[in-house]
Amino acid sequence: MDISSLKRDSKKVEAGEWVGDIPGMEDVRLRVRGLSSPTVAALRSRKERKVSREGRERDGQLKTDVALVIFGEILHEAVLLEWDGITSDGKPLPFDADIAKVWLTDPDFTPFADAVVWAAQVVDKGRAGDQEEVGNGSRRPSRAT
Repeated sequence: MDISSLKRDSKKVEAGEWVGDIPGMEDVRLRVRGLSSPTVAALRSRKERKVSREGRERDGQLKTDVALVIFGEILHEAVLLEWDGITSDGKPLPFDADIAKVWLTDPDFTPFADAVVWAAQVVDKGRAGDQEEVGNGSRRPSRAT
């Protein structure tokens, strides 16, 4: 194995990249930051430190429901940056942070949150530019007019 195959561009992980060909998401593309980016790690740490005793198990670990809420908030506040290819009633739906918050924190929209996580993991691995895995990585113009 060549060591260069393990290297990734940490600046791209932090800045975010467009990822397409997301399983189950048709032609949707997401611009996401990697889960390992310093911004994501810092936000997660801050949110987890703020959790009271009632939100923790006896051993200090976060309760599952609290951890899931925090993770959804992290996906909204630090991971998902933009989307392209999402429609509502057949019309292009431009990125909207308020809608994204609902989709990333409501358990009924778990498939969308899963897609964001999948895309963020692709960025973490430095594979967003790999055409076979995620499309050509080029910026398509928004379909919104």
